[in-house]
Amino acid sequence: MSARGAAVLAAGAAVAWSNAVLPRLARRYGWGRDARSAATLGFCVADAALARSAVPTVPGVAVGLALAGGGLALVEPVARDAPSNRMKWAFVDIPLGTALPEELLFRGTLTPALQAAFGRPAGAVAGPLTFGLWHVGAARAAHDPVFPTIVVTTAFGAVLDTLARRTRRWWPGFVVHWALNAGGVILSSGSGISSPGRRNP
Repeated sequence: MSARGAAVLAAGAAVAWSNAVLPRLARRYGWGRDARSAATLGFCVADAALARSAVPTVPGVAVGLALAGGGLALVEPVARDAPSNRMKWAFVDIPLGTALPEELLFRGTLTPALQAAFGRPAGAVAGPLTFGLWHVGAARAAHDPVFPTIVVTTAFGAVLDTLARRTRRWWPGFVVHWALNAGGVILSSGSGISSPGRRNP
């Protein structure tokens, strides 16, 4: 059993969930924003537990890489319903449906697991990159260029990872993540950055 197998498997599962699994579940069962948020929170809690477990190295790494590749190859944008209440979106949907699950998984568990398994330099790259790849489907849904979105969200993930490492807490990143996205919603014409259908990082 190895921490490496678990960390890579959890990272690959995250990429597959966000880009391929969740969109298909949402389309099949007609999930709206609240249902997608609840499902993502449940997934992130389960995936965080997986990252902390022990999985044989070779199968874990192989399946994790296959999941990541499959998730990117089969990416399907989620149909984004425009928010009917911008304040609810900023103060309920973003903190509970975006910032909380993502910070619990990435800053709270996944990047530390990757750093513990592969060393701080490698983990400090792999964690933010996984966070960037998590947003490919979101970029497609918002009709944004995919590669720049990966670059921006990877850089944002690296900043939040640094904050988590220096404070030794995941929740400061949650506050920053929430504040950035909610501030964009309040200041813009209906989204975290520019358009009503955009998913927040």
